[in-house]
Amino acid sequence: MTGLISGIKRMEIHDGDGCRTTVFFKGCPLRCLWCHNPESISFAPQVAFFREKCMGCSLCVGQRTEKTAENCPTCAQIFYGRTVEAEALVSELAQDEDYFRNSGGGVTLSGGECLMQGDFAVEVARLLKERGISVFVDTCGYVKREILERIVPYTDRFLYDIKAIDPAVHRRCTGRENGLILENLAFLSERGCDVEIRYPLVKDYNDGECDKIGAFLQGMKGISKIKVLQYHSFAASRYEALGMENTLPRVVTTPQDVAQAVEILQSYGLPAVNGISED
Repeated sequence: MTGLISGIKRMEIHDGDGCRTTVFFKGCPLRCLWCHNPESISFAPQVAFFREKCMGCSLCVGQRTEKTAENCPTCAQIFYGRTVEAEALVSELAQDEDYFRNSGGGVTLSGGECLMQGDFAVEVARLLKERGISVFVDTCGYVKREILERIVPYTDRFLYDIKAIDPAVHRRCTGRENGLILENLAFLSERGCDVEIRYPLVKDYNDGECDKIGAFLQGMKGISKIKVLQYHSFAASRYEALGMENTLPRVVTTPQDVAQAVEILQSYGLPAVNGISED
């Protein structure tokens, strides 16, 4: 069984406990204005061209393909969209087993939205668990319930994005309403899953949702942590390199904004933490 990934990041400390290796799956059903992984939005392979890295060697002869990206001496071209077999991917990830074991880490399946490639994600998670490797699933929640049901047995923790409770706010920021997302979160809670909520805080876009998020999550089972993440626009160069419209909001979310959101969520008795200080 094969899947399409945009990349693998080793020695990651921001995607769950311990030292982790994160696999970024290609394709996402949402179009978040602030997406910091634009290379994972499309379900098709892409070549990014970072003009500032090009030394004009002419090896690519003006072409942008998987092969020219592989041969680029300065990495001015990067190919996003490698097709991999589930077994081969797991063997590659297992090379970091010692790091996982010594740090309490493991593998995080991310994206894009990893569960949009449901069969592949489930198979990778199953094979990892057979090797005794911890599996975290980073999801936006806009996925089929059947896929969630199938991957639950192989998942130690879900890193679950909540961007807004108000459907209109969510639609404006992501292009989709959030009914399915909230329903799937309730399902994971009822199943007794370990869920870490990720709340990307973007000033003037979804910062007014704190109280609504707190009220919705209050009393929900299985919420081990709520991490408030500070918005940044570091991915701007990747939008340009991919030839994509840069939708990143031109706003500044301050550490004080994050601290205030944490306080609001904690006032609901929730285990909210500051993503800046924790990372």
